[in-house]
Amino acid sequence: MQYILNAIRRNGVLLIFFFLEFFALFLVFKKNIYHETLFAEASINFTGFVNQKVAAVTHFVRLPESNKELQEENSYLREQLVHLGLDKARTKKFVRTDTVGYKQTYSFIPTEVINNSITQSQNQLTINKGRVDGVEKGDGIMTNNGVVGIVSYAGKNFSRAISLLNKDIKINARIRGNEYFGSLVWDGKDARYVQLLEIPKYIEVKKGDIIETDGKSPVFPEGIMIGTVVSKKIDEVSGELKIQVQLKQNFANLSHAYVVTNLFKEQIQEVEKSDSLIINHVQ
Repeated sequence: MQYILNAIRRNGVLLIFFFLEFFALFLVFKKNIYHETLFAEASINFTGFVNQKVAAVTHFVRLPESNKELQEENSYLREQLVHLGLDKARTKKFVRTDTVGYKQTYSFIPTEVINNSITQSQNQLTINKGRVDGVEKGDGIMTNNGVVGIVSYAGKNFSRAISLLNKDIKINARIRGNEYFGSLVWDGKDARYVQLLEIPKYIEVKKGDIIETDGKSPVFPEGIMIGTVVSKKIDEVSGELKIQVQLKQNFANLSHAYVVTNLFKEQIQEVEKSDSLIINHVQ
């Protein structure tokens, strides 16, 4: 103990200098948007590099399982190409029109999930694609098994995303076979299940019904499967159905995914901005 005290006495000035230097740097990065952006970029690049090395080992171990998943996905895609026809299958991007009548064109960027958590209340994940690959903040992330999350920060080579298993996320979803849609949320309890809310209590919902994206937001295409209904009950507060949905995607072994980019996203957002402008003008 005395040795430590003597060391502090001898190097007190130097220690104070380092403390003040660290504090000054902290204030620079915390209060200055430019420096804070540089720090965030450097941080995500470093952690992304480390996570990518770790993920490479993990993916090697899971290689047989990953190959099986890719075979199943290729089988599914071949079936879709048959329905689309050979001419459309040769194009790189597909244009689809939903029931509302507007067109959305999506591109799909293959990526690897190099870091992923499922035990927190606000889970996030890291992918090994960034701005140089065409990834933007707000893009969706999905697998052949369903929705995974939404990009929250796009770095140069790596990006962070809010997982579907995050209490702060909410996406539009519907029951396949009817026009009723609601909000899909996660209650933070079990990584295998999410909840579909805002469905009227008089709607017939059966165990095994498929829950999918409804295409009414610019993030995900219409008809992407999310999971299946396992149970339902009436919410005592809202008086509406609270539907328990078992996810098709197992988040515990998430490895490969696609970044979904809506090429008309900016145009849609620009049009929707006019709503607030009109309201403010009226007020």
